[in-house]
Formats: sequence, C-alpha cells, structure tokens
Amino acid sequence: MDLSRLNPLPEWKPRMTEFEAGEGWKYQESLQAAEALYNKWREVFGMVMAFAENLRQSAVGSPTDFRNLILENAYLIAPKIQSAGGPTLYQIKMENAALIRFNSRQMMEQIIFAVMVGAADESYKNVIQDSMDEFKFLFRQWVATFGPDGEPDDWGLFV
Repeated sequence: MDLSRLNPLPEWKPRMTEFEAGEGWKYQESLQAAEALYNKWREVFGMVMAFAENLRQSAVGSPTDFRNLILENAYLIAPKIQSAGGPTLYQIKMENAALIRFNSRQMMEQIIFAVMVGAADESYKNVIQDSMDEFKFLFRQWVATFGPDGEPDDWGLFV
C-alpha cells in the first residue's frame, strides 16, 4: 500500500502574510487555534483514510459504498477550517463550524455503521473515536475565539 496516499492533506500554511503587519495581531489567537485544529484533523484524516482503505465486503454493502460516504464527509472538514481562520465574517466562521460538526458526526456514524455490519473492526473505530474526542476539544477552543463582528447576517441565522 502506498502510505503517501493515506494523507494527501497539505500542511497548514500561515495566512498572516496576507494581512498588513499592523493588523495581523488581531487574528493571532484565532489563527493559532485554527492551526492546532487543522493539524489534529490531518492526524484524524490519515487514520480515516487507512480505515477506509481497509474496509471489507459486508452483507449490506461493498467497501466502496462505505468508503465513498466516509471520505465524502472527511474531505470537507479541512477546507472549512482553513476558510474560517483569520479575518473572516463571524457568520461565515459559525457556518463553517456547524458544517465541520455536521460532517464529523456523519463520518463517525458511517464508521460506526461499517463496524456494525462487519465491514471493519471495532478497535480501529475506537482509535478514530479517541482522536475525534481530542479534535472536539480543540474545536471548542477554536470556536471560543470567534466573536460577533456586528455585520448583519442576511439570512438571520448567526446573529
């Protein structure tokens, strides 16, 4: 198996260079929390990729069926972390956070289901779940750096 395929996510690239030096300090805490969260996600993502690559046939579906559902959710999380870092509108940060939570939960539900139907071993699911617990801790720290910015939300959702 080609191990380089197990984690195609790029390393975190600092976004501070995009801002004027005098304004970057405003986003330092949020960007540091985003970087920690992203790096943890890279770790989880590698485990999820390995899990998905090792799925086996079950009575209710092929490995490809499970793999596609799991990876569809997993691939959406990294860009949401990246796009919510720095000087992004509060409502966009909250929307991305909600999508990260949603896709993380969907991914774990698919992993749990794959174990339930015999397509994977529970011990692998447990390792991913432990890492997801660490991810959720960092996620809460990251979201705590968000603050309303006074901009109107045309949809009235995150006000």
